[in-house]
Amino acid sequence: MKDWMTKHDVFTKLLSVVAAVILWSYFMGIQNPTRTLEYRDISVQLTGVDELYNSYSLTLVSGADATVDVRVSGASNRLATLTASQIKVKADLTDTITAPGTYEIPYHVILPESGMTCVRRSPETITVVVDRMESKTVPVTVRYSDDAPEGYVFEEASLSRDAVEITGPETEMDRVSAAVVTVDTKDMRQTTTDNYSYHLVDKDGETVDANNISRNVTSITVTVPVKRVKTVPLEVTFSPEDAADDVTATISPKEVEIIGDPQTVESIDSIALGAINVNTAENGDTYEFDINVPTSVSLNDGQPTTATVTISISDAATRQFTITDISLDDTNRDETAEVTLETESLEVTLSGSRRLLDSIDAGDIRAVAEIASLDLSDGQHTIGATIISPDGSTVIGTYSVTVRISRTS
Repeated sequence: MKDWMTKHDVFTKLLSVVAAVILWSYFMGIQNPTRTLEYRDISVQLTGVDELYNSYSLTLVSGADATVDVRVSGASNRLATLTASQIKVKADLTDTITAPGTYEIPYHVILPESGMTCVRRSPETITVVVDRMESKTVPVTVRYSDDAPEGYVFEEASLSRDAVEITGPETEMDRVSAAVVTVDTKDMRQTTTDNYSYHLVDKDGETVDANNISRNVTSITVTVPVKRVKTVPLEVTFSPEDAADDVTATISPKEVEIIGDPQTVESIDSIALGAINVNTAENGDTYEFDINVPTSVSLNDGQPTTATVTISISDAATRQFTITDISLDDTNRDETAEVTLETESLEVTLSGSRRLLDSIDAGDIRAVAEIASLDLSDGQHTIGATIISPDGSTVIGTYSVTVRISRTS
């Protein structure tokens, strides 16, 4: 090891390094030569900004974030500890700006110690733009991010306020025409209420840079009404139920489109128009019903409000009955006249469902003939008769009876 150190002259080299350090320290400590260093992106501190607004209603549009580069010359030992944060750059706007426009403003570089000198600056001035302050009210509009899912519709949104007041530079304010709230409506299937921020747009709908614009509110409450749309069939019921198999209803329209609360609409599979009494219905009868929907649901725009139902009786038949229940109704009676009914029975034909006709007896049918004996002369007369039959049956044909009028002198 000793031979190796002797061979490579290690001690001599170490001694040279130590001597060089001592000489450099001596030179720097005694001689302390002058150096020049460059410091970049030093922020400019602006004064007089508040006075612009208070005295001239002006605001700074650009220039507040100005930076400059400076070169500083001074003693080496001083610059060795100088940092960019110790260098202050200030520009005074007081009494320089009184109207809107673009200005080149000089600035001052303040160094922390004497003996230091700013030998170069870039740029030589900073550019500031000022504009007059203005306030105005703009309307609020709502944009939906997506169309409603299939089977749903978005109705017009309601807002906690329909306008906002903004304040800012005149040139920027002139561009603003509205405040737009964008609501995320992707997969929205129920009415939603939430607070939303908004952005300012120009007349073409393009976003306006609003960094220099203040607002009286930062968010707006928006309610998006969501309605479910669904097509459901119309239905009728029959009574008695055991006769319903023989009756068919043709409904026009067959179905309608309803709209309303999503949960309520989803639970509706059909709309009941009403009930039809099969015992009183005849083949081909028509009925008109109002189309009534549940609460919180309505018929969609353009949908009919009434429906027509036509009845078809599948086992319609006819049957003849011999009836003997015949009576006279003398509405203008002649007390001196003797009225005799000479017809003892009538052959009456009824139509209706086979089931109904099979349940009818001749005793269920009667005939009534209206006469006015005071107006009739003595002798035999043929009088029309009204046949009264059970509900649901139809009398086929016309009927008459024979009466005789006689008076004693």
